[in-house]
Amino acid sequence: MLNRQNLLQIISILFLIFLPIKIRAQSYFDPNFILSDHDLTNHQFLSQEEIQLFLEKKGGGIKNYQALDLDGKKKLASEIIFNASQKYLINPAVLLTILQKEKTLITHPSPSEDQYNWAAGFGCYDGRDPVKAFKSFAKQIDRAAWRLRFFLDHPWEFRFKAGEEYLIDKTKVSPINQATAALYNYTPHIAGNKLFFTIWKNWFALPYQKNNLEGKLVRLRGENGVWLIQNNKRRPFYSKNVFLTSYRFKQVEEVALKDLEKYEKGEPMKFPNYSLVKTEKNNLYLLVGQEKRPITEEMFKKIGFHPEEVIKVEKKDLEIYLEGKPIRSPYPAGALLQDKKTKGVYYVKDEIKYPLIDKTILQINFPYETIIKIESEELAKFEPGEPLKLKDGTLIKIAPESAVFLVSQEKKMPILSTDVFEALGYEWEAIIEIPEKVSALLPLGKTITLQNNL
Repeated sequence: MLNRQNLLQIISILFLIFLPIKIRAQSYFDPNFILSDHDLTNHQFLSQEEIQLFLEKKGGGIKNYQALDLDGKKKLASEIIFNASQKYLINPAVLLTILQKEKTLITHPSPSEDQYNWAAGFGCYDGRDPVKAFKSFAKQIDRAAWRLRFFLDHPWEFRFKAGEEYLIDKTKVSPINQATAALYNYTPHIAGNKLFFTIWKNWFALPYQKNNLEGKLVRLRGENGVWLIQNNKRRPFYSKNVFLTSYRFKQVEEVALKDLEKYEKGEPMKFPNYSLVKTEKNNLYLLVGQEKRPITEEMFKKIGFHPEEVIKVEKKDLEIYLEGKPIRSPYPAGALLQDKKTKGVYYVKDEIKYPLIDKTILQINFPYETIIKIESEELAKFEPGEPLKLKDGTLIKIAPESAVFLVSQEKKMPILSTDVFEALGYEWEAIIEIPEKVSALLPLGKTITLQNNL
């Protein structure tokens, strides 16, 4: 089987041989490379106003659709989509593509409530009833963006990983990058991802790049240096290794100097978040945000990385990263741990453990995450943190009371009127009963009325 290291070596050779040749941007479906990492995470690709204009241009009923966002306020669909994209740093165009792929929401002239309620297909599984906890337009958008971001930050926890080979619908598939692997984890079928690619290509890859270089990989004629045009700036690739982790060379186009100089020079391109790299002196780092965090081989194995996932880099590749704190915990991106002895569950990130004081918090905040059982002695090594609160957007009532609250901005906001509850489009079956001790974690917020939510 072709592993990631061999793949990178082969592509490196192709880089030297073929880069001087001008190749057009990808226009066909390649199951191994559906979307670049940049395209998936370019959260500034569209503003809310541009999303609204796009919806109006497509003419579907969603252009005028309003729904309650997770903060309990009624908003246009374009604003809900934009908010989720900014919260999870996912390209809003990717969310628009998912909505069209799943329910044809962007072009359908009069979508049903069912189409809106299950807009992104989240919680909808083959041969099973949809999970009611995710029913509503805002929850669908939020969970879709969250799922894509969660994969990028926790790739070792998912079935499909970049650089490995799988049999999907009788087709051998080896995702080249994180974005492609993320799409297969979201939709584990060839046909669904081919539909995603077709919509993306027709709506965003071509029309939005036809008259300018925004979003393109370019190089000057006769030179080998590659740039990414992003948010009206030209961002250089100072490292071939950085380029090879996320892109393919058939995407690179030749441009004239006068066209490239129209764009102000931006920050250099970096490795994908949570990349594991090794320097020429065999120093290991986990790249997290703007930092390079030293890590031992023993620790990266505990996290779940495979040695073949280590990217060999040169000193200059890491010059733009700040020196971060050493990784001393196998959970730099967060995980659920359970004490084998007491059965208590904690959300652990880096060296801090945040207790989940009741199972309702686990069921609401982490419906799909795996719980790792560890010994009490191991758990005791982590520093105690504040108890976790319920996530925003949850409808709750405190047993045995009948009052209903919306969790928003880490507060519980009362909905005192049945008329207000139903007018705002909430569903009674979505209310979750919680114990008083969970409610006590949330201070009381403002009462929700029609006036402050329209």
